Amino acid sequence: MMTTKKKIVIVTASVVILGLGVYFLTRTNSNGKSVLGGNKKYIDEGDINTVPAFSASQKVALLYDAMNRYNGTDETLIFETLTGVTQAQFGLINKAFGLKNYNRLLGYNTIGGTKLPLKTWLKEELNDSEYSLLRKKFPLYL
Repeated sequence: MMTTKKKIVIVTASVVILGLGVYFLTRTNSNGKSVLGGNKKYIDEGDINTVPAFSASQKVALLYDAMNRYNGTDETLIFETLTGVTQAQFGLINKAFGLKNYNRLLGYNTIGGTKLPLKTWLKEELNDSEYSLLRKKFPLYL
C-alpha cells in the first residue's frame, strides 16, 4: 500500500507535467500559431467594431432607393449616405452603381429609360446647389 505522501507527490507531479504539456502545446509562436495549429484566441480589438465597415454595394442600394421613387427624391438620405465617404470610396460606389435604367421624363427607373451612370442620376435628382456641393466633395467623379 502506498503512503499518503507518495500519492500526493505523484498526483502533484502528474498535474505539473500535464499543465506544462498543455502550455507548450497551446502556446503560440510569433506568427500566432500553436503546435496544435490554433490561432491566438485573445486579441485586443479595441474599438474597431464601433465604426461600420464600408460597403460600396450597400451605399449603392441606399442611393438607388433614395433616387428611384415615384413620389420624389429623398435628398436627405443621399447626403446621409455620402457623409463620411472618401473620394476613393466614392469611386468604388460609382463603379458599383454602374449603369442603371433611368427615365428622365418621370425621374426614376421605369419603362422607356436609358442606362445612365451615378453622376447623371445625381445631376437629374438634385438641384444645382445640392449637386454642386457633391461636386466639391467628389471632384474626380462628378
